[in-house]
Amino acid sequence: MSKTLQVGTAVLAAIALAVAIAWACLHRGPWYDEFYTQYVTQTGPGWGDALGKSWLADNHPPLYYALVRATDWMGAIETHRLLNLAIGALSLLGGVLVVRDVPRLRPASAALLVLLAGNEWSILSGSELRSYFLSLCAGTLLALSLAALGLARSGGSPARRAVYAITVMVAFNTHIVTTLIAGALIAPFLMAAMLRRDWAYARAVAVPAVLAGTVFVATCLIQLPHWQANTQKFWIEPGFASARWSVEYALLRTLEANPLILAGSVLGVALMGRDLMRTRAACAGVSTLALLAGGVALGIVTLVALHMLHPMLIEKYLTAMVGALSVGIALGCGRLLHALGPRMAALSLIAALALSIWGMVQNTGKAATRNSWYGTARFIAGQVRDCPGTLVHVDPFWNADVMAMPPADNRAVAPWAYREVAGHFAIALEPDSSRRLARGCPTLFWAEHDTRHRFDDVSILAHLRDSGFAVNAIEVRRIGYGWVAIAQPRS
Repeated sequence: MSKTLQVGTAVLAAIALAVAIAWACLHRGPWYDEFYTQYVTQTGPGWGDALGKSWLADNHPPLYYALVRATDWMGAIETHRLLNLAIGALSLLGGVLVVRDVPRLRPASAALLVLLAGNEWSILSGSELRSYFLSLCAGTLLALSLAALGLARSGGSPARRAVYAITVMVAFNTHIVTTLIAGALIAPFLMAAMLRRDWAYARAVAVPAVLAGTVFVATCLIQLPHWQANTQKFWIEPGFASARWSVEYALLRTLEANPLILAGSVLGVALMGRDLMRTRAACAGVSTLALLAGGVALGIVTLVALHMLHPMLIEKYLTAMVGALSVGIALGCGRLLHALGPRMAALSLIAALALSIWGMVQNTGKAATRNSWYGTARFIAGQVRDCPGTLVHVDPFWNADVMAMPPADNRAVAPWAYREVAGHFAIALEPDSSRRLARGCPTLFWAEHDTRHRFDDVSILAHLRDSGFAVNAIEVRRIGYGWVAIAQPRS
């Protein structure tokens, strides 16, 4: 009965996380990068044109764009984000196939689901139409698969080998930072197998990685010139400080996701140390955790070093490492759960799940209130309701910096995004050539994605007057990363 309760707790954690992600998907406003994803995956261009002109011209492998394009029928960004639930469900199924013939991993897997349920990155990445949730799932499943390989010292069942191979392929071809993390995670396990001359184990680890790496290298040969051109003038801050902050933020949010699981992991690692002193039979568990920790450390060092050469790192790019670290924490906690026995383990997991659900509620609320284009749009829609004669102008000038960035699709995304959001809120936009001012109602000038606050009130008014608008004064309302300049009607 206690084992059933333990499994039920893990299932409940997965269901709660799915519900939270779904709610956040449907209640969170979109941001610029999501508009970019939706724009370049529309069904207008053929698959070949989209791949050659848009996806391969971007900074990362095209796998996620292909998934979004294949699910274009899901509609607007809010509902299209629910693609992440399918990705999560497939990852959960993969996890079951990985651990079902490795009994030692089952308590750790339950702890892992509870831990991920309380992790800020699960909700945040799961509620946006970008590849970060796919990276989180790939990093988690890759680390879990490597742990299974390490504990079983074999390729395992055909299903487990297939899950590992698919996971490696996805991890190597989703996001350039995810690729580097995946390689860093695999390297210590492969090196350990080679040092032991365990060639069957080495083949089980290496062959899928070589195949996935071949696909990645082939993609690189096409994309590398685009990457170099796209990042000559890049928005990511250079230097060690920015890299250190990104790594620290991502990892601290993971460590603090569930203090009970973390405390259980610390105690579990202590038990592993005691086991190792008593018997060599504990060596597999300790070495697996050590190799996983070594992979995470190698990934951090590699990414920071590359960032010092060329800026490439922000915290949300590290979701694959968040997944791997979560597996490491769960492995330690799993040892403690095994020592507690089925009944106490189940009760402990229930207590940890209650803590994760409390954190999940907080994280879901934070995700839903993230800065988005809907903040300014709601304000404008309210102004139009209050005074139906209100006129609304947008101007490419406000987004000229983003529109000038490669790839070329950026030139079309911002204007398209304004139209999409305006349509969502039933806001009528004036033509670009219009210089009309409303009579008896305010005239609004709308700008979004001014993330660096490039425009102050004086420069906004000066540009409006230089553009031909006969306005003498404006009031600027800043909402999130956008703003609305209000010109009152002349008395």
